[in-house]
Amino acid sequence: MTSPLRFVFGLHLHQPVGNFDHVMADHVRDVYRPIIERATAAGFFPLTLHVSGPLLEWLEQHDTAWLDMIGRLAADRHLELLLAGFDEPILASLPRPDRLEQIGRMRDYLKRRFGVQATGLWLTERVWQPELAADLAEAGVEYALVDDRHFLVCGFQHQELHRPHYTESDGCRVGLLAIDERLRYLIPFRPPEETAAYLRQLRAEGHGLAILADDGEKFGGWPGTKDWVYGSGWLDSFLQTMEQLTSAGEIQLSTGQDAFRQVASGGLAYLGTASYREMEKWALPPEAQRNLTKLEEELGPKDLEASASFVRGGHWHHFLVKYPESNRMHKTMIALSTLSRRRGDPPEARRAIGRAQCNDAYWHGVFGGLYLPHLRNAIWRQLAIAERVLRQGEALAYEEPHAATRIVSRDSDATRAGPWRGEGRRHGEHSRHRARVPAEGAAAGRRRAAGDPGRATARRRRVGG
Repeated sequence: MTSPLRFVFGLHLHQPVGNFDHVMADHVRDVYRPIIERATAAGFFPLTLHVSGPLLEWLEQHDTAWLDMIGRLAADRHLELLLAGFDEPILASLPRPDRLEQIGRMRDYLKRRFGVQATGLWLTERVWQPELAADLAEAGVEYALVDDRHFLVCGFQHQELHRPHYTESDGCRVGLLAIDERLRYLIPFRPPEETAAYLRQLRAEGHGLAILADDGEKFGGWPGTKDWVYGSGWLDSFLQTMEQLTSAGEIQLSTGQDAFRQVASGGLAYLGTASYREMEKWALPPEAQRNLTKLEEELGPKDLEASASFVRGGHWHHFLVKYPESNRMHKTMIALSTLSRRRGDPPEARRAIGRAQCNDAYWHGVFGGLYLPHLRNAIWRQLAIAERVLRQGEALAYEEPHAATRIVSRDSDATRAGPWRGEGRRHGEHSRHRARVPAEGAAAGRRRAAGDPGRATARRRRVGG
């Protein structure tokens, strides 16, 4: 008799640093509470769940009842809680000590708040770089969720991906679970019967594992999804359909941890830099995006699927090339993090730097991202807080314009010594939240640079939109 197909159902719940309170509250009411309550009431568990640090901090202030519910479900082993960088950073964009700090902060919070020792990791925006493996292993991560695309662009075939794999860097090993892109597009956008048919197909083909892990906001937070998921009865129908599959012995719900430990491994995999398909396209310059879209249309769905390994976009870091302010925020964050390490890591500065590493304001997808001024302003505010603590007692110095551009120019060298490395004078234009440069500071700047302070002031106004 064929064993049931293990089905991992994972949700990622996130709100960025600086988002509005009413947006947070609306999502808890319309998405986060109903999806968890209805799923568990229907016996649809165990779930695999990641809740980002900014959302956790908001919930601690506004809705501890929701957190208590999650704690009870975790204690009853009805869900697995996942690690990530606490403040939802793109781990590949951080210095290695900061990666470890971010994951450690999440691990400590989950242990303290829920009493769990988390070992699986939600990789923010699934932005992967090969050297991450060593850092994840050092941080105590047993396995990480990535996309099937990460494997496909390295030459793997779809049929090889319905089982765990592992990778290594510097001799340090970490497990990998591949999120099924087809499930991401089926759930919740297609009738549940199509998901059931696909799961049955996988089982009939002898596969042992199917993994969905995706944004929880698409279950009522994205435009039009609230009426579809709840109003039309999609969620109730989906839960009933999954119950039928479970009762018939066709699927078995599983946490990511159990699947990784109990399903036979597919062996070693070395993954290159990658993210999900849409992210790789968004990262491209506009003309390249148009060219890629044209190529995809010319290929058509069938040929495009067959050539997925060879048709792809860019990497997340290109957002720092496309958008000077994104690069400026990133290099300022790196500079202040480096300075903080050298000055003993004052807790207030360290916490502000962590919050400034939240990814959303550094890039954009469909829903705004760096185009939303309140998200950019929140990052600059945290950077200003960190700098205030780190520069306590220092005189405010005016920075000549050409020196400041070293942290934002497209060809700036991340290894170059200079002010952005955290060793120079205080940058009066790191943040538009900084107080205006005092007259004596500006005069000193003019004496040093014989430059035009108006130019620097204009540039400072542009920061943050």
